Amino acid sequence: MQDLADRYLLARRKLWFRTRPVVAQRVLPSERELLSLEQRIGCALPSDLRAWLSLVGFCNIDDELSCRAEWFNALDPGHLDGAVLFAQDILGRFYGFMPTDGRIVFFARSEPGLAVLATNFREFLQQLADRDFNVVDWVDSVELTSYQWNVDAFHDGSIGSGAR
Repeated sequence: MQDLADRYLLARRKLWFRTRPVVAQRVLPSERELLSLEQRIGCALPSDLRAWLSLVGFCNIDDELSCRAEWFNALDPGHLDGAVLFAQDILGRFYGFMPTDGRIVFFARSEPGLAVLATNFREFLQQLADRDFNVVDWVDSVELTSYQWNVDAFHDGSIGSGAR
């Protein structure tokens, strides 16, 4: 994870007369705070997400994606029961992970839809970096799957993958 953390922390966005860092407003949580967060959401953080928070912390990525302690919340009930939100984009859409297998899921705001973006948090970060840190354009390009109220359809992987 150190390689991706370094890539993000060194990345800069060109402005008219200067540059700005892609990662801003970092808050590094303590081990105690991470344990408290895990207790609050009722599950362990995926190891790559936990490593990211230890290295980079809660932050904004390219002024489009906000990863804050307050975004971390477990969902219930329905076929997304157990998913944990961890970030929100500038359009108010949420991103979460499935504790069962670490998949990263995008949750649409304007319709009952979702898309699996990556099989794990590391892959999510890699794909986001490869897309020049532009999460809004990325998720606008994925095909959404309508909510299925059959719990097994999501958890067994039969709902499609938006990973590209």
